[in-house]
Amino acid sequence: MSHHKFEHPRHGHWAFSRGKEPPDIEEKAFPKDDPTKPCKLTTFLGYKARMTHIVREVEKPGSTIVARGGVTLRPALQRLYMTRASAYRDALKSFIEGYQEGIQ
Repeated sequence: MSHHKFEHPRHGHWAFSRGKEPPDIEEKAFPKDDPTKPCKLTTFLGYKARMTHIVREVEKPGSTIVARGGVTLRPALQRLYMTRASAYRDALKSFIEGYQEGIQ
């Protein structure tokens, strides 16, 4: 008869999927960036369940992040907590406005 440990955390990966890319991706296989062309997704490296942060490069001169190497961790998803419909509408409106300001 089997026994399951309910009091211990799960071991191993949480649904890591690589898409259709080969397991040995080399850096030289990616094309060089061309600033005249629009940005596009070159490949799908992977997605792990419960992953909520992204790593991005910072190019702002004079920043302490640039002095450390130019890479920062940033939340990819922001949660909205509200109790009624009017709060939801106001929170969503302010989130969209802030997101559009950040893009420009």
